[in-house]
Amino acid sequence: MNFNRTQLCLLLLLATGTLVANKEIVAQEVEFSGFTTLGLTHSSGDTYKFRSSLINKGRDGFSFAPDSILGLQANVRLTDNLDAVGQVILQDRGDHSFDNDLELAFLRYQMNRNWSAKIGRFSTNSFLFTDYRYVGHLLTWMRPPIEMYSSAGSIGNMDGVQASYIQDVDFGAVKVALSYGQSELRNGVVDIDYTDIAVFNVELQSTDWRVHAALISATLDNTDFEGIGELKVLDQVLPPIFAPFMREVQYNLIPDGRKVTYASLGGQYTLGDVELIAELSNYDSDWKLSLGGSSGYVSASYRIDDFTPYMTFAFFNRTEEPELINYSFAQSVLPAPFFQELAFVTAEANENVRSLAIKQKSVSVGMKWDFADAWSFKMQLDHFQIDGLGGGLFSEMTPLTPTEKENYNVASIALTTTF
Repeated sequence: MNFNRTQLCLLLLLATGTLVANKEIVAQEVEFSGFTTLGLTHSSGDTYKFRSSLINKGRDGFSFAPDSILGLQANVRLTDNLDAVGQVILQDRGDHSFDNDLELAFLRYQMNRNWSAKIGRFSTNSFLFTDYRYVGHLLTWMRPPIEMYSSAGSIGNMDGVQASYIQDVDFGAVKVALSYGQSELRNGVVDIDYTDIAVFNVELQSTDWRVHAALISATLDNTDFEGIGELKVLDQVLPPIFAPFMREVQYNLIPDGRKVTYASLGGQYTLGDVELIAELSNYDSDWKLSLGGSSGYVSASYRIDDFTPYMTFAFFNRTEEPELINYSFAQSVLPAPFFQELAFVTAEANENVRSLAIKQKSVSVGMKWDFADAWSFKMQLDHFQIDGLGGGLFSEMTPLTPTEKENYNVASIALTTTF
């Protein structure tokens, strides 16, 4: 019998409930907690709508939606060695399925002081702050730099099994984890499965610093979007002269069976009231709807009593130009009328490829005010310089993809807390 990710996690939660109800295994401790951010953003311009994640909706003008989040978590300790964790996060998703809201649902077994294992839905730990990227009160920024973290919503967690080992060393601790499982992307436009996900994480941690590295590989499968059925037979229904180009279109838009890899390296260093953070990543993919690229940022903050001003520089560079097929080659080998027909038939799909491409850099400045133990107020200004055909981190207000560089500004304020 086959189950989707949500069904598997619900079965896991049901099993946890059964364990709790079992007379021989009584929950020793049940803890409920949560976090929330009420944020207001204003984005300027007539081209893009701002979104904090690729699986969220785009919003323009004044909006409470992009940065407002509610997270609820339950921790259940079943025995001295066994516990369960469930977490639901509500935010402005493009697809409001429960699968997108259920962030964590796992059982964890602590075999001994060093070894532990998880089964269920857990974090891929792809970044320095993957585990608490949504908990605004624990972050200095309004949100983690979107050039690095926007895609985390699509593969920030996975369903599977994980084994981890932690060892004390002279400078602090070393933690290594291996994970295997699956995940899904559901953003209201494209659905795709990430299968055979293999994750390797290593973290070095001391009192004043930590370094984290991740390596992820996965296979893409079960791609689905509007019009994919017609796309799959284009090479058969159009005249034979178009067949090679239609097969190229099919290859570029339907990546089923192909592998993608992701690698990241990040570090955090604290010296008194100064904190320095930097991360770099590389994503290898030839799927035209999610082109490979490199991203990263550097950030510095300085705490002055309850106030922490900060500045961040970030970038995302794609590895290739966003073009559905090699139109220059097609024009050189096809008679003019046939090339014009090819361009017409592929125009809409090519526009989608161009609109999703990413190439930009940004500078952000902000301030965090910790005015109470579990409360903080933040304000942040972001200035994005977006390359022609490079605004894919945002959604477009018009169907036309800009071909010239653009400046895009976002102002944000937020009130955030944990409870």
